[in-house]
Amino acid sequence: MPESVQPDTTPPSPGLPWGDEPYDDTRWWMVDTEPDTPAAAPRRVLVVVVLTAIAAAVSMPSQASGIGMTLIGIAVIAAVLVGSPRRPSIAGILAVVAVVALLSVTAWRSAGWVSATCLALAVVTALAVVVDARSARETALGAVLPIVFAPQAVRWVSRTVADARAGRRIDNVRGVAAVAALTVVLAVVFGALFATADTRFADLLDDVTPDLGPVSVGPQVVVGLAAALVVTVGVHLRWVRPRSPHRPAAPRPLGDTWMWAVPAGTVLGISVAFLLTQAPTLFGGDDYVQTTAGLTYADYARSGFWQLFVVTALTIVVVSVAWRRSARDTRTERALARGILGGLCLATLAVVASALHRMDLYTGAFGATRLRVGASAVEWWFAAVVVVLMAAGVGLRTRHLPRIIAAVTIGAALAFAVSNPDARIAATNVDRFADTGRIDIDYLAGLSPDATEELLDLPRPIRDCALAAIAADVADTGRWTDLDLGRAHARTALDGAGIAPTATCPPR
Repeated sequence: MPESVQPDTTPPSPGLPWGDEPYDDTRWWMVDTEPDTPAAAPRRVLVVVVLTAIAAAVSMPSQASGIGMTLIGIAVIAAVLVGSPRRPSIAGILAVVAVVALLSVTAWRSAGWVSATCLALAVVTALAVVVDARSARETALGAVLPIVFAPQAVRWVSRTVADARAGRRIDNVRGVAAVAALTVVLAVVFGALFATADTRFADLLDDVTPDLGPVSVGPQVVVGLAAALVVTVGVHLRWVRPRSPHRPAAPRPLGDTWMWAVPAGTVLGISVAFLLTQAPTLFGGDDYVQTTAGLTYADYARSGFWQLFVVTALTIVVVSVAWRRSARDTRTERALARGILGGLCLATLAVVASALHRMDLYTGAFGATRLRVGASAVEWWFAAVVVVLMAAGVGLRTRHLPRIIAAVTIGAALAFAVSNPDARIAATNVDRFADTGRIDIDYLAGLSPDATEELLDLPRPIRDCALAAIAADVADTGRWTDLDLGRAHARTALDGAGIAPTATCPPR
């Protein structure tokens, strides 16, 4: 008998997200989309895209700081929410508030490294809001989805433009061309006359008019188009709701308790042994260190901080993995997990204290820098994460742990910005100069205007050297979008100080 032909049961290959039929149970890169998404974007989406592009072009600062960056970010996140088919949840609203708070840092801090940190965290948080991320895995997926769905999002909005033009055939082509030409001529003539009559209007035209040369294009046009693209993709993601159909299974506990207890207990034992050796150092002072290690107290501190920094980070990883793989079904297993991992967390806090103590000594001897202040801030953040892990371990609940850690991270970043790190760096170095007579003028001259008031405490001519660059910076007012409170306060503090922007600094 001839062999019967079996029907082909192979599922059809999934289409790309920018295909013509993207919503029929599309599954691409392990992502499902909302099947009820309209084929073309609603009219309000097109409106918010255009308005955001205009707002971004007008608000663009000349550098990556200032109130303009804040306004652009707020305009983008507001446009995405307005164009969204649903309102965010309570957690989403809190996340939006956090994003706005992070974006606002550029309006009241002139230190670019602080603003950049908060802006990066704001972008990550905004991505989590757009894709409704509830875990670190979904947040990581949200960082990739805008790239994947960008072509489809552009086509989605383009269909709306095409639909708006459908059925509107232009009958009088010559008339339209004549009106367009006349409009351009009148705009050029009147614009040129007003520009020659008033320099401020001329400056305005220079700001908003693109350079039509062969190489460059108006940066404001580029920023406006970029903002429009971001809003387009963000709104599209809110409509299609991409999500992974695969949920990672909960990690299975190891078969025997000793399989996690021995490694974690070993780390705990080594940590305790290290802390015991630190007691004489912490209380013995400089004389003890010089006698036992042959180093000054500051050199001893410098030699160990970064190792302790890495130890703290690795210990957090060990605690997290051991907690996920430990069995906690019986009272004995729960007590053992709490005892070993809780003890390891306490030891980690002690290691953090030792590292911060070393950095404090190091800074007192060699001066404060952005790297040292930033590293200390990260150590404090490590300590906060460890406390969160301990609190979760007491209640044996980790469901909301990612969101809590995210909230702690955002709060830490905002607290760091509020603390005005550049001002603290300047104050520490000014105090060190008063005690030792040593100072790195070149480094202090590179600080932001946030440090102006502290640097004014230096004696002349060192003060003029340290503040010359800042005085030149705040003297150039630039566009209104470049304004921030740090520069405004610096300009006020420098009024009447007699700082020469061209002052030269003698070597010291």
